[in-house]
This record gives sequence, structure tokens and C-alpha cells, in this order.
Amino acid sequence: MTVISYADLRVTSPGGRFMLTARSPDNATVSHQSGLPPEMPFGRPVFQKSFHYQLLEHVPGSVEPRVVWERWQKDGELSPHEVLVSDGGWSVIRTHGFDPEVIAVSPSGQDVLRVCIPGLKKEAEGDCLIWRPLHLMWTTAGTFWSGASWPYFLHDGGTDFFVWRTYWGQRLVLDLTHAALIPEQEAPVHVMDATEQREVSVLLSELTEHLNEVQAFFAGPDSSHPIRPKALRAIAAIHLVGVHRIQACLPLLQEWESADLPISTMSSTAFPGATIETQFFRPITQHSMRLLGTEPRGFAPYRFLGARCTVPESVPDRRERALALKQNMRARDVLLQMGNPDFVIKQSRDVDGDTLWTETWEYDFLVEGQWKTLQLVWEQRRSRSRITHMEEIPAPWLQSDARVREFLQYL
Repeated sequence: MTVISYADLRVTSPGGRFMLTARSPDNATVSHQSGLPPEMPFGRPVFQKSFHYQLLEHVPGSVEPRVVWERWQKDGELSPHEVLVSDGGWSVIRTHGFDPEVIAVSPSGQDVLRVCIPGLKKEAEGDCLIWRPLHLMWTTAGTFWSGASWPYFLHDGGTDFFVWRTYWGQRLVLDLTHAALIPEQEAPVHVMDATEQREVSVLLSELTEHLNEVQAFFAGPDSSHPIRPKALRAIAAIHLVGVHRIQACLPLLQEWESADLPISTMSSTAFPGATIETQFFRPITQHSMRLLGTEPRGFAPYRFLGARCTVPESVPDRRERALALKQNMRARDVLLQMGNPDFVIKQSRDVDGDTLWTETWEYDFLVEGQWKTLQLVWEQRRSRSRITHMEEIPAPWLQSDARVREFLQYL
């Protein structure tokens, strides 16, 4: 059974004037003598609903904030996974489920825009406008599209806008003042780019000062931790440093590269019996460093657990070492020669009714100012793997977002 948990939410506007909260009675402490009630099959509430929203304003000289408006979750409306508020009092609610929505609420508490992300419903219903992301993840836990994204408010030319930039670059743009969903090409793109660059630089600088605290949060996420709202935007900020080529943030990326935080594991085709451990921050951090024209120091973005050998990190002269590789080498020997790869991807295809798995390792080199990528493609036949393709090519990640989508689509 796939369960979804909807925590109570609280967010403060950038300048601290407003606070937006979303609370469900299902998240209240439940006392019981023995066993677990039906609504808590996993020891905590799940599928919470009946959310009560409040916009609070901090009034100078007053001890208690002023309640600006209240809103209750409507019939048929999904529960929230994220809320945002501007210093002007505009609020945005992102609901989650199989037909997620983005709901914009005016400073007076009126729902002015409802944008539907196509899920089970393919067309607009009632006053819900349709926005179609280029990439969606369909799961039994709902439709996902907002991971590693960057939402923000901006004011330009007398108009209030809300923008949600996805990790693949597509932007959802709302004209809040005129209650309209507008095409990105009709939006103030230069202002949006400048806003993203400024906000990313500020946030990443702040989070870098608290890097140990951020690591601790992700090692054991606490929904009530005060750093949570900002920490959850760390990956998107690191990504956008590369997208916007923010050179001033390079020293910050160099600090994030050393952050050691494993996130997942998978079996290895290239190295039967070994498990590939993927780091959380390093793949996207090193990708952004390369986009800034800088070679990373070499901290491993992937590690091969159970490889029965000590794989070196920060290998010097990797390009020269690569020239000595032979196609008949085993995975263990390649790792000892080159260190851990910069990118690993597993793929499968059907061959005569059987599933054939391949595993591609990529090593990136900066050669006379130009990025090159060495690709090693492994196939496993019976109990042994072998390299079936070995080639150095111009870095494909400069022309395609396939690698970065692989890094970010599950975050």
C-alpha cells in the first residue's frame, strides 16, 4: 500500500511580514492505550485532509500577529505539499495527488487562480486552467512534477507575478494582478532570470554557512526543523548556479562538493556483486562546477560498495590514465586506474525475449578549454561483465539535459 503523508506547513514571506500556515486536525497528537488507530497504520497520520489555512501579518508593536484571512480545504480539493507567501501578501498553495493543482490566493483571501497539472483529468474542469509540464513522474503515490524546482514571486511594471521554474527549465508563470496564466515567452524573462540569480546566490550563501546543519537535516528529515524550507531548496539552488553560470558562487560549490551524504543504492551490472551508492549533493554540484568551466576536486559522486578494493578519490591526471585503458579490462581494474566515474546510468533492452542490462560509466575531462567525456558501456553476460563500447566524445551534457534530468528527477 502506497501512503502519502501531508504535514502541517508554515512559511514566512522573505521580509518576514507575513506567515502562511496550513494545519490539519489529522496531525494533532493522537493518544491511545494499545495498537494503532486506522488513520495511523504506520505509527503516524497519513492521507491528512481538512486543512485550515491562515495568513498572519506581523504588526509592529503588537505581540500577536493579525489574522488577515482564513481558508478551509474545499470539497474535492487535494491536500497541500507546499505553501508560499510574498511580502505583498500573495499566497500560493501546491496540492499533491493524482490531479495536483497550484492555487493562487489574493492578499484579501480570494482564490484568484487555479492551475491544474494533468493527471487522471486530462481537460480543465470548472475554473481550473491547464498547464502541461514537459516531464511528469506517474507513481502510485501521485503525480510528481515539482522536485528540485524554484518557485518565487516578483513584481515588474506594476504587475505581481508568480513563477515556478522546474528542474528541466520550463516555467509556470502566473500574472497575479490580472488573474491570468501566461505563456513564458510573454513574461518578463530577463527579470525572471535576474530574480533567480539573485535569490539563488543569497540562499546558497546562507545555507553554506550552515552546511553541517543542512546535512544533518537530510540525514534525518524533521518536518518541524526551522531550516527545512530553505534546505529543501538547496539542490535547486546548486543546479541554477550552473544554469545561470553564476561564477561568484563557485567557492560555495567547492564547499558543497565535500558534503558526504549517500541517498540511494542500486546493483551494478559492470561489477557483479557490488552495489552502487549515489551521493545526494555531489552529482549536481560537480555538474554545475563543470558548467562554470572548473574541474571538481574529485570527491566520489558514486561509490562501489562490496568492490573488495580501495577505489582512489581525487585521482590526478585522469585523462592520461584514460589513454591506458583497454577494452578487455575488468571493472575492478578500471576503478583502480580511473577512480569512481562522474556519471553512472543503467539501462535495459529486450534481446530475443530476454532483458539485457547495460551500465554506462562516464568520465569528464577539461582538455585545452574543451570538455570531453569518456564513455564506457558495460554488458553482463552470465556471471561476467565486459566493456562493449569505449569512446571519448565532446561532452554530451553541454548540448542535452539528459544527465541533469537523471540527477534531479527523483529528488
